Amino acid sequence: MKKQIIISILFLVVAMTIKAQKSPGFSFYTDRDEYVSGETLLAKIYTPSENKSRIVYLDLVNKYGTRISGVSTVIKNNQADGFFQLPDSLSSGTYLLRAYLKNTAAKLKIIREIWISNRFDGLEKTNQINRLLDSENIQDTRSSQIEIENINPAYATNSNIGGTIKIDETLLNEIDGNLMVCVAQTDPSFIPASYTWSASEGKEGLNEKKGMILTGTITDKKTSEPASGITVYLTIPDSIPGFQYYKTRNNGRFYFLLDNYYGSVQAIVQCFGNTPAQRLKIRMDELFAEPGTLPKFKQQSINEEFKTNQIRNIEAVTFQKIFGQNKIKLSTPPVRIQEDYAYYGRPTSTVNPHLFIDLPNFTEVSRELLAGVKFRNYNNEPTMQVINTAKHYYFEENPLVLIDGIPIRDLNLIKDMGTVDIKRVDICQSERFYGDLRFPGVVAIYATKADYSRLPESDQFIRLKLEGFQVPSSLAPPEISESSIPDLRQVIFWNPSLEPDRILSVNCNTSAITGQYKLIVRGRLKNGTMIFAEKQFEVK
Repeated sequence: MKKQIIISILFLVVAMTIKAQKSPGFSFYTDRDEYVSGETLLAKIYTPSENKSRIVYLDLVNKYGTRISGVSTVIKNNQADGFFQLPDSLSSGTYLLRAYLKNTAAKLKIIREIWISNRFDGLEKTNQINRLLDSENIQDTRSSQIEIENINPAYATNSNIGGTIKIDETLLNEIDGNLMVCVAQTDPSFIPASYTWSASEGKEGLNEKKGMILTGTITDKKTSEPASGITVYLTIPDSIPGFQYYKTRNNGRFYFLLDNYYGSVQAIVQCFGNTPAQRLKIRMDELFAEPGTLPKFKQQSINEEFKTNQIRNIEAVTFQKIFGQNKIKLSTPPVRIQEDYAYYGRPTSTVNPHLFIDLPNFTEVSRELLAGVKFRNYNNEPTMQVINTAKHYYFEENPLVLIDGIPIRDLNLIKDMGTVDIKRVDICQSERFYGDLRFPGVVAIYATKADYSRLPESDQFIRLKLEGFQVPSSLAPPEISESSIPDLRQVIFWNPSLEPDRILSVNCNTSAITGQYKLIVRGRLKNGTMIFAEKQFEVK
């Protein structure tokens, strides 16, 4: 009897743990359920109120667990708005969108099923589709305290809609944050699943309070063991480069904070051994969570309504691409505050070689233009020294040498650089310190063309193209320059951050696409309950 009681208690504890992992108030939504490859998907994400992270991740996974692409979006007031560019090369099928925080990536993800049609192949030869099997669908609460009025059962194409949303006073006081309001095409024949997914595997529980955290491990190539005490550099090349360094822990791990960078970011990660003979290897961690265990799928027959809708959508998206009709409008990203000088400090002097006569190599450039810099190239073993003006002698060690802010030790990389290759050179003729790093002088070369092709990748040098914070966006207005060009928008209203009020107006115009549409209002209450109200209509 005691054994049975103990087992029952264990089951209860496990059940309570699973329930606790399904944190209330964590959910996300998309503008539609069905898309065409190459199209832009709009998303709204609600993060838990106790969340301290600044970033929420959204990525796309196919039914085999292969992650296709992803974005990171800034959280404000426990909510995030974003968009997702679907690759043009995606084949037709069911895909999974996942939303999660890095510090909960091992515990909880919100997963949403979507359908994507390839805009080149179509569905002519497709008779069945894969759908999620027996998933525990998230059930949001339909609110009777939100009324949608002045929406007719049917509208003509290219006509005005003037809807009204009324919110009861008692509910208004319980709403947490902003509302999401969307008016878009809908397909009653395709009802997607949206569910929470918990797993034990995952990444470190990092809380990204200030920005994106890049992580990795340094190993010794000879022993394959983690290498501790290794200096790792992260450089963001620019006219004023970003720079960080980290000394690896006993387990070889390193961490960098990528703060306030928007859009595509070029980054360089490199490490140097404690001795010249030491050979190391950098392994960067995947920024996004592992796929983990995937749900099972089942085959489902395609009905004619679904196929007809997909053919119509493919034609509409193809037309929009031909005429350059964009779905979103990107906002200007927040201005990143930069220092007046690079991390090595104010230079003693700055020279602009490209303004002078043509000099073929760096030996000539240094001899003719760079006072206090001694560059010699004997038997393809170049050396460089910088004068220490405070003590009137040259440093014995090589200075810190940079190309566009990227530290280099192999001076063969610059020996062939002439005046046509160099925009400017900053020279520091004194000891410089950055943290506990000491530089016996600095020679910072900024190239005319910043392609970094002269810097070869290796196990100790990795060139990364990162996607920083997503640039804020909004739904683009119709771009119809000629009356003969039809308006083929499938989303005619999108406001993911509407301030709650007793009466809200929704004004938009229908497009030339006929079919079923839906106005939906979504929000979150202070107790974490997700609520919605919706109204369907037809465009004829």
